[in-house]
Amino acid sequence: MTAILSGIAILVGAGLIGDGELTAAQVARVRTDGADWLAVAVVVVVAVGVRSGSRGGPLALERADVRHVLLAPVDRTTAMRGPAIRQLRFLLFVGSIVGAIGGVLAAHRLPGSVAAWAACGALFGLATVALGYGTALVASSVKLRSWQGSLLAVVLVAAAIVGAVASGRQAGAVFGSVALWPLEFEPLGLVEIVLAAGALALGLQLVGDVSVEAAERRSTLVGQLRFAATLQDVRTVIVLRRQLAMELPRIRPWVRLRVRGIDRFAVWDRGLRGIFRWPAARVARLVLLGAVAGFAARAAWAGTTPLVVVSGLALFIAALDAVEPLAQEVDHPSRRDSVPRDDGWVELRHVPVAVLTMLFVALVAAATGVLAGPSTAAVPIAAACVIPGALGAVAGAVVSVVAGAPNAGGDGWSLLPPEVAGMRLAFRTGWPPALAVIGALPVLAARLAARNNAPAPPAAVAVGVGVLVLFVLVCGWLRMRGRIHAWWRAQMELAGRG
Repeated sequence: MTAILSGIAILVGAGLIGDGELTAAQVARVRTDGADWLAVAVVVVVAVGVRSGSRGGPLALERADVRHVLLAPVDRTTAMRGPAIRQLRFLLFVGSIVGAIGGVLAAHRLPGSVAAWAACGALFGLATVALGYGTALVASSVKLRSWQGSLLAVVLVAAAIVGAVASGRQAGAVFGSVALWPLEFEPLGLVEIVLAAGALALGLQLVGDVSVEAAERRSTLVGQLRFAATLQDVRTVIVLRRQLAMELPRIRPWVRLRVRGIDRFAVWDRGLRGIFRWPAARVARLVLLGAVAGFAARAAWAGTTPLVVVSGLALFIAALDAVEPLAQEVDHPSRRDSVPRDDGWVELRHVPVAVLTMLFVALVAAATGVLAGPSTAAVPIAAACVIPGALGAVAGAVVSVVAGAPNAGGDGWSLLPPEVAGMRLAFRTGWPPALAVIGALPVLAARLAARNNAPAPPAAVAVGVGVLVLFVLVCGWLRMRGRIHAWWRAQMELAGRG
């Protein structure tokens, strides 16, 4: 239901926005280079499948199934094929919905009927998901090691990007042309569909060769992850996902801090030391999210307005990693409570490190946006969007991490009507990512100014000032939230006695 309602909202919103159609030269460029970059997206999905399979995925069975069914004297392939098909069915549904939404968004700007674009987009999503899932099953069945899967994933993505930049067209015609069939039918696109079907068939045939030890480990973590997701506990979901991906801190930091007289900045020092021990996979993930945000912002500048939401959400996900020092402080309050300061004083001092990290991610996004459409005007516009994007993402991540999981009855909200509690829950869920999307809005302000023949960078800076004010308000809430909650509980207790 969530997927259906979200898809309807995006489709209706795209229809209301009504972005303009591309010019003939832009359509020609899409025909020339579009399939190559879509092929990069397909290879990224395959790379994710390879990494997941090398870590025991993609299946996550219940612990009872692992201990009793997989160790029983029955055919293991037959026992695991049913769960694999159920998971595949769900993933294919998601892939088709996302592909159809992308097709409808493309139909607003490219020639062709909406039905044709939606159908080809859904087919492209189905083939991509099927190819990635089949690859994950094969990688898991052959017991590919973790480092081998990561290395193979990096090589595949790098080769796809090099091919797209070189405009070789061969890989694009095979893996990316299905989504562009309404513009030009490319028979080589059928190869992706055949490869996806073959990978699925081979994966389902070998699904029983999975490592029992890896399945046992995944069953424990995924069960906890599902429970945390049910409770909307984003922080616990992040921690469990890292354990599932075996993300361990580095023994040797990337940079060794040797600073004397750092006592006044102990919180900053501790946060930086933690970030310098991030594993390479986490750093690569932040760079990738920055690149996604940059591409989406560049597409929003070009006229596809709904992609500004994608840019904001990519920055928000990256910011959830950037606020890791603050999250660790919230997870382990004993050290914080030993300081003769209130909670807000300590927590607020973790924000500068998060902002510094997100400035790096925002710079990656800005560089990606400039490289995607090089021009003399692109650099100042991208520079004007860096700080607002970083601040908005950090504000959303701070609110998400500090607020924690919803509390049903411990904060006085149980005394209010269910309708009010439901609205509060919806606000808690949607407000953090909305803050990150607000931080990405300067690119739309710059676009509007450029269309009205006004200077674009000042318009982006003006909206950025509003984002800065919002960020300051979030920091003020972080500093005073303990007192605010104490006052609210006191008011609720008085209302209960009355």
